[in-house]
Amino acid sequence: MSQADATMEISSREEGGQETHAASRAGFAFNRMQKVMVAHGVLLLFFALLAGVGLWIKLVGGFEFIPGTITRFDIPGTVEGWAKAHRGTPMNALMVIAIALVLPYLGFSRKVQGWLAVIMVGAGWANTIFYYFANFSDNRGVTFGANDFGPGSLSSFIALFPAAVFGLASMAATLYMAWKILQSKD
Repeated sequence: MSQADATMEISSREEGGQETHAASRAGFAFNRMQKVMVAHGVLLLFFALLAGVGLWIKLVGGFEFIPGTITRFDIPGTVEGWAKAHRGTPMNALMVIAIALVLPYLGFSRKVQGWLAVIMVGAGWANTIFYYFANFSDNRGVTFGANDFGPGSLSSFIALFPAAVFGLASMAATLYMAWKILQSKD
């Protein structure tokens, strides 16, 4: 039985034996963990698009609700900060989706897959939170206290803390995955 057949069979059992999705009929089916990870990746893509709106507002100095008339207002952050959020967040989304696609095929137990999935989804969200809250922080969210950019604040803490925790966890997780994959005999 091929890996795709096994995945389709597992998916069929998990969904009560009903193969209603076109992907299942084509021989490719996501398991529940993959679906959840891909959903998080798609939500991260939404936040990338939302950051594009933030960038647009910063560039225009408001928003053009009526063609030819700009309603002037400002939002926190800089053009550079919103551009980073708009560019960086899709990379987090792609990281989560890519790991979702390959994780079941790397030979890890379900428990290890679950932990790796949590870490990688958490890293995607933590990095996205960093991009957003760095725009609300005088010190760009790169330190908890004051730095050359400005003083620390609650926004800098919210930007940095999850990014630091999940940054370290995701670095460890990716090294672990690479090590285990390179050690495998098949």
